[in-house]
Amino acid sequence: MLLYETPRTQVAKAALTLFETGLVVNTSGNVSTKVEEHVVITPSGRPYNEMEPRDIVVLDLEGNIIDGDLLSSSETPLHLAIYAAYPQTTAIVHTHSIHATAVSTLLSELPAIHYQIADLGGPVPVAPYRTLGTSALADIVTKTLRNRNAALMQNHGAVTIGNTIEQALTRCITLEWLSEVFLQSHQNGKPSIIDNNELENVRRRQQDLIEARQKYLNKRND
Repeated sequence: MLLYETPRTQVAKAALTLFETGLVVNTSGNVSTKVEEHVVITPSGRPYNEMEPRDIVVLDLEGNIIDGDLLSSSETPLHLAIYAAYPQTTAIVHTHSIHATAVSTLLSELPAIHYQIADLGGPVPVAPYRTLGTSALADIVTKTLRNRNAALMQNHGAVTIGNTIEQALTRCITLEWLSEVFLQSHQNGKPSIIDNNELENVRRRQQDLIEARQKYLNKRND
């Protein structure tokens, strides 16, 4: 029986979604999830459309391979650093998506161009450039993620975090869409920006909707 078969299947599926939606090209980007004291992460250099659950690598929290025949992602230090700094995080998605990467070369922060940015924690900061796969990159991105669910990486890409793989993946898609909205609006003029007070209103409204949906489901299941 494959160790952590379900999480490995989920990671492989998420990686394929990134490939099929154009959020990654070739073998760029990576996906991971934390399971107890282990990290389940995509391998290095394996095409996503050929990836199977057994190709996904299982590491301990120090980065040692526990199970898997392939080398783990080149950005393993980034994933491990984020999990260490934010224990509540259990999933990470990193991409080199076109619009998010473009924004990372232009701004120090993606502003609140749309209210959906509230789910990312607010305006998305850009981590200064560091060499790929290094502890320096891992450190600066981890610091940039403080109080946020997403960060852009200057001249590199984007990273999103969540409590599930689905949540981290959804946030990655949202960040790419927000980046495209900003670029298109900026190209045609000076876009209006939502202020922090309104973002707080949005957060409260989103929480109300979550609670209302849960209340409805509980009532229906009684």
